[in-house]
Formats: sequence, structure tokens, C-alpha cells
Amino acid sequence: MKNSKKRIYSHVIIIFIVFMTAGCQDIKGKETTLTTGEDESGVNHHTETGSTEKESDQTDSSEEKGTSKNQPESASSEETGEDESNANPSNDENSNQQPDGEKVDLNPYTSNEIEWARVWYQLAPNQQIDKMYVKKISAGSLINPNHEESAVYPEDVIQLEGTRLVDGAVTYSGNGDGTVNVYNVPARWNEKLNGEVDKDEIKKVTEDVMKTTKQVRIKAVSNEDIVALIEKIQMVDPQ
Repeated sequence: MKNSKKRIYSHVIIIFIVFMTAGCQDIKGKETTLTTGEDESGVNHHTETGSTEKESDQTDSSEEKGTSKNQPESASSEETGEDESNANPSNDENSNQQPDGEKVDLNPYTSNEIEWARVWYQLAPNQQIDKMYVKKISAGSLINPNHEESAVYPEDVIQLEGTRLVDGAVTYSGNGDGTVNVYNVPARWNEKLNGEVDKDEIKKVTEDVMKTTKQVRIKAVSNEDIVALIEKIQMVDPQ
């Protein structure tokens, strides 16, 4: 009996010790878990806080940089605006700076009159003329009207002359695009005094006039100069 009781007691004690040991291990495990959780949460919190602070610093620095960039750009645009305003004066100022000749109105005059004046102004040797004679010459007319051996104009032409030989002459045809075909016709033909006529020479010279025609673009000039020449125009009977 005593031996059986001792065995029972010894089993009870062993069981008790086992339970106590297991309980201690659970407590230590929970403490370890709690400690680890606190450390991890602390680390995470610190990390998140640090990253938030860094993002905030970066945002602040970006805003500061943006402000510093925007300031010189706005200053630059202001300076550019001042330069542009100085380089491009207003239309009113431009109109005030126009020469007086541009204020002359050409509406009362025909396009032909304006063309004749511009051609004379650009191609004639003398601008100080008393009159500008305008003669219309039809296609097929003799280039040298004094001789039947002369070559003929292949198209209608206009001949402009002054009152004096030194004023020169301009013979041309218009192309309707701002250019003219200029014929090298002299203001006066060189005729021999003895009355002898070299027919072959006349034909050759007048044919050369037709072959050496040059195309010239007529430039615009001041309206005042145009009107001054238009007022000197005198029409001549067509040939």
C-alpha cells in the first residue's frame, strides 16, 4: 500500500512539474512575442515618421525651388515684354513716322497712269522733265517707223519720252505681274545725213532690239513722286 501511494504521489508531482514547466514556457513565449511586437511597431512607426518627414522636406524644398525658378522666369518675361514694346512701337507711332509721300492718295489715278510713272521713275535717265509723252504702239508696228525694212514689234508696247533728247525714252510692254519687257529703242534713230540707207543694217539693228528685250521688275516708289510724274503725262496719238 505504501509503495502504491508513493508511486501515485510521485506521478502527481511529475505531472505538476510538467504543467508548471509548460506554463512558464507559455509566459516566456508571450513576453517574447509582446517584446518583439513592440520593437517592430516602434521600428515601423519610426520608419514611417522618418519617411513622412523626408517627403515633407522634399516637398518644401521643391516648393522653394519652384519659387526660385518662377521668380527669374517672371522677371525675364517682364524684361522681354519691355524689350518687345520698345522694339515694336504702336501702329500710331508707325503711322506718324511714315514719310509724307505715303499720305498722298493714288485713288484718283488709273492703274495705267501709275504704271507709266513708275516705269519712267525707275528706267528713264532723267526725272527732271517738263512733260512725259505717252504713246501706245500696236503689235506689228515698225520698230524704226522711218523705214519699211525695219523689224516689227511682236506685241503691243508703250513708249515714254521726255521733251528733250537728254530726257531719254523707255519702250516696254507690261506683263501684268509687276514686270515689264523693256525694248532697247533709242530716243532718236541715228540717220545718215547724205540720205543713203543701208537696208540690211536697219533690219539687223531693229531685229537686235527685238532679240535683246529684257524683263525687269518694277519697284514701288513713294506716292508723292508718282503723282508728280502723273501730272506731267501727255498722251500722243497711237501709232
